Amino acid sequence: MEIVVGALSGMVDALPGKLGALLEQEYALLSGVREDVRFLQTELGSMRAAIRHCESLDHHDAQTTGWVGKVREVAYDIEDWVDLFAVRVDGGAQPATGFRAWMRRGWDKLAALPDRHTIANELQGLKERVLEISEQRKRYRLGPMVSTPAPPPLDPRLSALFVDPDSLIGFDERVVDVSNLVMDGGSSTELKIVSIVGMAGSGKTTLANAVYHRLQAQGHFQCSAFVSVGPKLDMVSKTVRDLLLRFGDYHGGGQDINQLIPRVRDILAKNRYLIVVDDLWSSEQWGTIRCCFPENNLGSRIITTSRNDTLPTDSYPCLNKVVHKISLLNDTDAKKLFMKKAFSNGNSCPQHLEDAFTKVMRRCGGLPLATITVAAKLAHKYSTDEWEKLGLNLLCSSHSDGSEGLKQILNLSFNDLQPHLRTCLLYLSIFPENSEVSTERLVRRWIAEGFVAEGRSISTEEIALGYLNELIGRNLVQPLDLDHEGVPTSCRVHPVIHDFIVCKSMEENFATLMDAQHVPINDNTIRRLSLKNSSKQDQPAGQNESMDLSHARSITIFGQASAAPPLTNLKVVRVLDLEGCDGPVSLEGLCKLVLLRYLSLKGTAVSELPAAIGDLKCLETLDVRSTKVEELPSSIVNLEKLMHLLTGSAKLPDGIAKMKALQILSCAGTTKSSGNIIEEMSKHDNLRELDLYSDATETPGNNKRVMFPAHGFPSVRKLCIRCSSPLVTFEPNALPTVKMLELRFQKGLADGSSGVPGMENLKNLKHVLLEFEQHDAGAMATVDAVKNAAQGVLPDHQHITIKVDGKSY
Repeated sequence: MEIVVGALSGMVDALPGKLGALLEQEYALLSGVREDVRFLQTELGSMRAAIRHCESLDHHDAQTTGWVGKVREVAYDIEDWVDLFAVRVDGGAQPATGFRAWMRRGWDKLAALPDRHTIANELQGLKERVLEISEQRKRYRLGPMVSTPAPPPLDPRLSALFVDPDSLIGFDERVVDVSNLVMDGGSSTELKIVSIVGMAGSGKTTLANAVYHRLQAQGHFQCSAFVSVGPKLDMVSKTVRDLLLRFGDYHGGGQDINQLIPRVRDILAKNRYLIVVDDLWSSEQWGTIRCCFPENNLGSRIITTSRNDTLPTDSYPCLNKVVHKISLLNDTDAKKLFMKKAFSNGNSCPQHLEDAFTKVMRRCGGLPLATITVAAKLAHKYSTDEWEKLGLNLLCSSHSDGSEGLKQILNLSFNDLQPHLRTCLLYLSIFPENSEVSTERLVRRWIAEGFVAEGRSISTEEIALGYLNELIGRNLVQPLDLDHEGVPTSCRVHPVIHDFIVCKSMEENFATLMDAQHVPINDNTIRRLSLKNSSKQDQPAGQNESMDLSHARSITIFGQASAAPPLTNLKVVRVLDLEGCDGPVSLEGLCKLVLLRYLSLKGTAVSELPAAIGDLKCLETLDVRSTKVEELPSSIVNLEKLMHLLTGSAKLPDGIAKMKALQILSCAGTTKSSGNIIEEMSKHDNLRELDLYSDATETPGNNKRVMFPAHGFPSVRKLCIRCSSPLVTFEPNALPTVKMLELRFQKGLADGSSGVPGMENLKNLKHVLLEFEQHDAGAMATVDAVKNAAQGVLPDHQHITIKVDGKSY
């Protein structure tokens, strides 16, 4: 039985530190509470070791799986208890000094005494649960004392080595192309390395094997071998022994790898060799294996395959290295392959199955292994119900249907991730299949959920982007729409990967995924709710009385906002995301969500925020762009932890500069009292991005301009200005760190002037985007002026993007 740990070890890793930080605070803990916290800290450290051991095993029994599930649930509840502690004791207020502050703290302690007794009782209950779980581990010999597991099943990747070349559809041209890439005309005598990279099941091994046999048959090489590695580090010694075995120079024995590598080098030193190292997983593996291959200037070639784009041979002292990214099958080849496997002699799909066939092909997404697996499941089946049931449930089927090999291969990629990356990958199961998820939305939600570690010299958001890039590099997430720095503005997961992480998410009780017509029937505690409803007639199942959302950490609604649960039931929610929901939005009870860190109402019909929104002391992101909100309540300025304030064209209250944590601001150019946002925020030290909706317009006798003062906005790296006309000026030394400038206007100035003086003062500018909705003389004059100014700062013109009325210039 497969163990389900995934994100758990990352959470249990962090909890002892959280409890330790709680002990260091100057809170007046009731008698016995401090000792109970220390007990939990120690016991969770022991559980962490047991979970690590469980993760290292390939197969487990039902008792161990159940024990891990109990640890997961109590770990969630302990973290909730810790996060709620400060809020319930002193409202999350910052420490104050002085006699009056001391008196105030004393009064607050007395007032909070009932809460403190409740806290102590809850902690005692958690302690009893932890004791029970610990005793269960000892009673059933779980965790570190698990007996030796049964032998693992056969590796499904082996079948890729014995594929009939005639059955390869869509691979013929690839084999020729990669063969030519490897040989490079055959004239080069330098050692060359070609790395084939791509997602699991894309055919890397099949392609490498076909290329290997093609080149071997051509007789170019005196010595050749095809060896596989695998995800475990101890497989390296076996790989080196396999090389010697292929060369006929290994006869058993327990020789150390340090003795084996010189023997391989001696054999290869005087021969032109072709070596395929299949299924590399880590730089540590490659760092050892590469020692086997001497540079002998005889035109030798090495082919490697890996699921990790960032791994290939970077550390090898060879100048001639090429990475070949294997693509998925196009629609034509995918259909041919499916037809060949599903229907005898490749007959066409029966007419009554065409709709189901289209859905199945969309789900396979051009992934060869998925296409072959599903086609084999559906071979000789002609019932629409069977196609819907088997073809659209690739990995979550409860019975044996031929998908085990595909799931096992994906499990290898999942298990190779570090715990925090498993958590971040599972989080994408919350979004519907084929969703394009905004990078900013995703990483800010990761941060709000506590998945991202804090860094010393790097922001949490940059660390989160690093997590995303690693998942992309491992071909588990697909990047979309790269910006000028190569950072994806959005991403998605392949349908097969999505199906896989949905299964994992359900197994781990990581998220509850449902549509509005189906309420979960299991007894699992709901930790994260993702609710899809597609029509106005959908039943608002989120309000069903049978759903207990008191432990829910995130609520995400897709479709009708009416399906959102009552906010008064959400005691520990950190993320509330209604982005893009239709219909009226109820915010009753919002200001009681004391742990809320991420709130997105973007694209909804909400027209007003509660006056007491400033009570959400933990809030880090507030997004009300593209809503009917025109002004924000004055209490917004009390949100001391708010980093991302995204209001679009809504006006802010006075005093916004007091919000020292602000890093990204999107707002109107004036406050509710007609104050100038630029003047108020120009000295803000932490602001990194500013998206300004200016009301500056060209009218007779009106010379009002958007003026950026000298030495203003010292930390802003990205500036976006949205204005009806290009009435913008940059004074000398303004925006000293800005790298990205976006200017979005409706039309040009009537007098034909450029309207953007001072761009030459932006000395650190790296990229300029200029966009006009209308094509007129004033717009074209501005285009010419901006081009000239930008070219003076940006000699590389490829970083200047200009669009007028939808056309690029």
